[in-house]
Order: sequence, then C-alpha cells, then structure tokens
Amino acid sequence: MGETAQELVNGQSSAWQRILAHPFVLRTSDGSLPRETFDRWLTEDYYFVRSFQVYLRELSSIAPDDEARAVLANGIAALVPELALFEKAAAERGIDLAVEPSLLNVGYSAYLLGTVREGWPVAITVLYAVEKAYYDAWASVRDRTGPETPYAGFIANWSSPEFAAYVDELAALVDREALTPAMELGFDRVVRFELAFWDLVHG
Repeated sequence: MGETAQELVNGQSSAWQRILAHPFVLRTSDGSLPRETFDRWLTEDYYFVRSFQVYLRELSSIAPDDEARAVLANGIAALVPELALFEKAAAERGIDLAVEPSLLNVGYSAYLLGTVREGWPVAITVLYAVEKAYYDAWASVRDRTGPETPYAGFIANWSSPEFAAYVDELAALVDREALTPAMELGFDRVVRFELAFWDLVHG
C-alpha cells in the first residue's frame, strides 16, 4: 500500500476498528451469530453483489488504461463464483434471495454507481474502500475462528491470498492519484455505509 491509500485508511483508524470489532464480525468469528442474522446478511449482500457487478462494469468503462481495466476485469470475473456461493448457501438454508432489499442497501448500491459520474479518482477510491473493508473484516474472522466454522466458504472468499492481492492492486491504482477532498469524502462515505450495513443485518 502506497502513500495515498495508506493515508485514506489512516484517516479512518477509529472507524476501521469499529468495523473489525462489530458484533456481526465478532459473532461470526466465535460461532454465536444467530441463524436468522446470517440469513438476513445473505439476502442483503446478494443484492449488493449483483448491483456491484453493474458498478464494476461502469467503472471499467472509464478506466484510464489497460492495466486498470485488467484489474477490474479480474474483479468482475471473481463475482461469478461469489454469486454462486451465495446461491448455494441460500438453497441449502431454504432462503429466497429474491426479496426486497433494505433502503440502506439500495442507497449504498446507488451511491457506488453514482461515483462513476464523479470520475476515476473518486470511483476507484470508493471501490478500494469497499474491498479493503471486506478483506480486513473477513480476515479478522479468519484469524479468530477454526476450520469447523459453517462460514468457511465466505471467509475464504474474502480473506484468501488472491483477494488480498486484488485489494493491493486496487491500492496501487489509488496510489497513482493525488489525494483530494472528494476522494477522502468518498472513502468516508463507504466506511459509514459499511458500518450502517453491519448494523442493519445484525439487528
């Protein structure tokens, strides 16, 4: 992680600790998360990931060069097995994924897509914020739990070396840009959305 990405994360140090210590994260780690809470997360995040596909495709259309487009292409490709993971878990748990998402989820998804109109520096910063928050949260779950966890597939999906490398590639793209107030605001909004999302699904 270079100077710009590191500065963004450092600027959110207290909020970042709140993400890592959120009850949803901690209870997923120790196995005490109620089944209905995980089911609620599953349906909400499935909607988010499907919206995220659209966002990544739109972001790719304004990428400044082939290197950036290649990084985003890998991110888009990774969403195919990710959605299959959701669908498999939902089938096993008897959950209907075609449910109305929360307005918070709709708003978060719409915000991401809207950043494309703000231009590449803001939009890539926002993407990095989302993926960095997810990697750090699920890596903390990985480090606190054992192999018998029922959430092994989800933990592996967002804490694997491959996902870590992807997050580093996004950081490198952010580091190309000189930090601006608009980038800081975008990063801050993602952090606030992430905390609100965890609050929503935890109940």
